[in-house]
Amino acid sequence: MHTSSDKAAILSLLKKYRAGEATPEEAARVREWFDSFEELPDNPAFTDAANDAALEALERMFPPKVKVRVLPRILKVAAVFILICTSVLFIYQQLHQRPVPITYALLQAGKAERKKITLPDGSIVTINANTQLRIPSNFGVNDRVIEMSGEAVFDVAQQQAKPFIVHSGNLQTVVLGTSFNVKAYPGENEVEIAVLTGKVRIEKKVATQTAVLSAGLTKDQVLRYNEAKDSLDIGICKAGQIAAWQNYNYYFEKASIPEIAAVLERQYKIHITLTGPAKYNCKYTLQLKNETIENAMRLLSQLSGISYQINQNEIKINTTSCE
Repeated sequence: MHTSSDKAAILSLLKKYRAGEATPEEAARVREWFDSFEELPDNPAFTDAANDAALEALERMFPPKVKVRVLPRILKVAAVFILICTSVLFIYQQLHQRPVPITYALLQAGKAERKKITLPDGSIVTINANTQLRIPSNFGVNDRVIEMSGEAVFDVAQQQAKPFIVHSGNLQTVVLGTSFNVKAYPGENEVEIAVLTGKVRIEKKVATQTAVLSAGLTKDQVLRYNEAKDSLDIGICKAGQIAAWQNYNYYFEKASIPEIAAVLERQYKIHITLTGPAKYNCKYTLQLKNETIENAMRLLSQLSGISYQINQNEIKINTTSCE
């Protein structure tokens, strides 16, 4: 049992400790005494914080002019009580913290434009004319999800723990690290995905349902999905030619005049009007390698037999005589 002189010595030591005037040896004695309270966790940093908090709390509770008998039991209980309250307050704040709203960055290319973008994860995206990308502010936190409308080539940086997902209409392309071309323009029923390197998984999402269209599309394979007909075709392709638009080269394989005209309109920043009967059975294979619009129309006319007129930024094509 402590004598009066012992208690006076302890109180004097505590006052010096609170004032920061204790010698290293005296401070060590105080800390050793505090650490003897078994209710506190066996963590020096945690114990020190609890001791300091308890002393400050007791000092606020009792004015300096009032004599306070700081007994070990009171100090011990006060420290534990303060720590419990602090922990409850911290947990409450975390549970009731407002979620940070997700915002989107919109990147787009207009007619006859191409843009190359490096994403925060190091992935490189080259977007074609009339294309939009929507990138959320939480990109790369748990996964890497973007939304795309138009056409783009993705060269994805490999991150095994964070899949890269491209939403294009009802389809989503899921990869870890690869490169591929996605074409999904508004107004066109067909979505086309061609793999340049690696492997991708293609899924279709409708409401809360997800169906796998291809578990593993690999290099030089192409998936074409017609949303209007809900039809799917997977075949072999020359993916490098499909993505050659990056260098202003265009390859058409068994394409109709309306399909070719849609590409020319986007790439050359012109307006094309078709007249005459719509002959979708007229299909053409054509290569345009960095041609002017005048040369492109001349080559198309020689191949198909169409007639056309160019008036500044407008072209009228008559398909009546297509062969």
